[in-house]
Amino acid sequence: MPETLIGLRIRERRRAAGLRQADLAAAMGISPSYLNLIERSKRRASPGIVARAARALALDPAELDGAVERRLADRLAELAAEADFADLALDPDDARDLLGRHPDWARALVRAWTARSESLRAVEALSDRLAHDPALSATLHAMLDRIAAIRSASEILASVDDIEPAQRSRFHRLLEEESGRLSEVAGSLAQFFDSAHRETAASSPAEEVEEAFLGASNRFAALEPSAPPSGARAPLGEAPPPARDAPPIRGADRRGAPGPTEAPGMSTAPPWTEVDARLAAEAAALDLFPSTISVDPGARRLALAEALAEAADGAAAQAVIVARPRLVAPAVARRARQALLAAAADARLAPADLLLSEGEALGWDLDALAERFALPPARLARRLTALPEPAPRAAFLRVNAAGQALERRLLPGLALPRLGAACPLWAVYRALSEPGRTLRQLAAFPRGDPWIFVARADPAGPEAWPRRAPLQAILLALPAQAAARTLYAAAPRETPEPVGPNCRICPRDDCAHRAEDPVLG
Repeated sequence: MPETLIGLRIRERRRAAGLRQADLAAAMGISPSYLNLIERSKRRASPGIVARAARALALDPAELDGAVERRLADRLAELAAEADFADLALDPDDARDLLGRHPDWARALVRAWTARSESLRAVEALSDRLAHDPALSATLHAMLDRIAAIRSASEILASVDDIEPAQRSRFHRLLEEESGRLSEVAGSLAQFFDSAHRETAASSPAEEVEEAFLGASNRFAALEPSAPPSGARAPLGEAPPPARDAPPIRGADRRGAPGPTEAPGMSTAPPWTEVDARLAAEAAALDLFPSTISVDPGARRLALAEALAEAADGAAAQAVIVARPRLVAPAVARRARQALLAAAADARLAPADLLLSEGEALGWDLDALAERFALPPARLARRLTALPEPAPRAAFLRVNAAGQALERRLLPGLALPRLGAACPLWAVYRALSEPGRTLRQLAAFPRGDPWIFVARADPAGPEAWPRRAPLQAILLALPAQAAARTLYAAAPRETPEPVGPNCRICPRDDCAHRAEDPVLG
């Protein structure tokens, strides 16, 4: 949202709350004259100022900085790209006009389209199972066999009068047995459809949770543990093996960046030592004993952080859910609780104070930070999206080998795929063919500023013959301006790589990778 609109929105919400300018300024901890300049758009409202205004007005910061509106505009652009609406020649740029003039109509349209899309997806999945599932075919054939046996026995009993008593008794037993088998088969069939319904349930709960994280800038203060006053790290010992789901980190993938011990101003002791000390202290206070969780140090660290999050942050996570009406539905609340407790565990594994210090020293090098914290790069990347300033803001995407989105942390201005894949030129899909290597891409969309994409693919878990661990790729996306202070900053004369959102809404007419015709031609 333009800075002019942020100032105007602060003024509108202040007046609606019946507050004087001096009252709001006092609550924000700034001078009335400074607030006056912000409201008149004479001074820029930094993210910190917006957060203060939101707290003073009891609002979500997204209601002031326009993150919600930008996200809705992205969803309306996705709607315009639907093949069912191709004959209407909807222009995605008109979405912002609709949002500006009739925001409630825009929200209603997005909700209706989302519900329709998810219903169609569930119907398609069920139809596919009905047509091809071998279990269903076998169950239906078993049901027909039982029905045929019951019908034959019934016809004999009804049409033959002089059946011997012993023979008649056998037919009655047959009817009883086949009826029982038919009941079992019917129960299996009902269970099949119940399972099919659960497996094809709409994924809108995931989207509701993602929107809640976006509204909170992916960070919930109540789930951030406070740093211990001493700040002393545990004695430096031998580096632990990485967690079981952490692939080996290869220093060469950092493209010649300084190693962990080469960055100026960085502690010699890796931060995982202090993380272990903090986890042990908190576990002792809660009577949790890490030695009973796992003998593997990496897996033990992950399990202990998750156990501490469950024990110490359950009430805080529930409070976050209760405070947001769109998260209280049972299916949404379950998913929200999982995501919130995962965020709480992430905060313990990479505390903000340590990660901010190490990140600044290492230029936010994903590989080096993952090595310093002894964490899987995917988990470290997700944690980076929840850091406050001066950390660069970033979006996060995790996909499987088919390109389907498994997890997202959103950022206004970038439409991450939800149901299908995005543009095949994105580095996250290229990383799937180069597992174990971190890729960096300067991406230029048809509209808007360029982005820095940092992508990496690794097996999601240990491999055991004959089963191979599923391959997953992650994407850390930073606006090029925000990435200027990082290792991945764009070079002065670097040529961006042209990419798009996806083929349906991409206007590029010279792309050799196009798989579908654009809606608008």
